[in-house]
Amino acid sequence: MKKLLLIALALGLGQAQASTFNYVCKEGGKSSTLKVDDTQNTLTWKGTTYKITTTDCGKAGWRAEKDGVSFDFCTATKGVADFDFNGHPVMCDMKR
Repeated sequence: MKKLLLIALALGLGQAQASTFNYVCKEGGKSSTLKVDDTQNTLTWKGTTYKITTTDCGKAGWRAEKDGVSFDFCTATKGVADFDFNGHPVMCDMKR
């Protein structure tokens, strides 16, 4: 019984440490998808893949950079995230 409990606990912890995060984002009333892949260190939004670097967003967040364009994708509690892109606020919710 103890081994079963340890296996179940290990499986649960492995799933909680996902390396890919999917969001639905809204900008100016239009929805789009955004994907963060921690394993590949990429953030893909509106067909563009950005390189991820570290950020000062707090507990969870990423700095996305490509060809001189960069933004901080900062997460909050309960799967909510936001960023500013070219002066426009973008609000995101994690897909569940």
